[in-house]
Amino acid sequence: MATFEIKTKHAINVQGEYVDAGLAVQISSMFANPFDDVDKIHKAFIRVHGIDLKPEGYLSLGWLGYELI
Repeated sequence: MATFEIKTKHAINVQGEYVDAGLAVQISSMFANPFDDVDKIHKAFIRVHGIDLKPEGYLSLGWLGYELI
């Protein structure tokens, strides 16, 4: 199982909250691409930072980047 760090690529506005580029969470995934399990990324951002990226459409590679750690 691989561990990935998912980071915001750009500064964004999420439900009135400013989120700077580089805000990160870590997830473990059985997949080579963590975006194959995007629900896990969604839950990690809510759990760690209290922000919900899903309604704003920010749960994509256009807004988030990842690296294997």
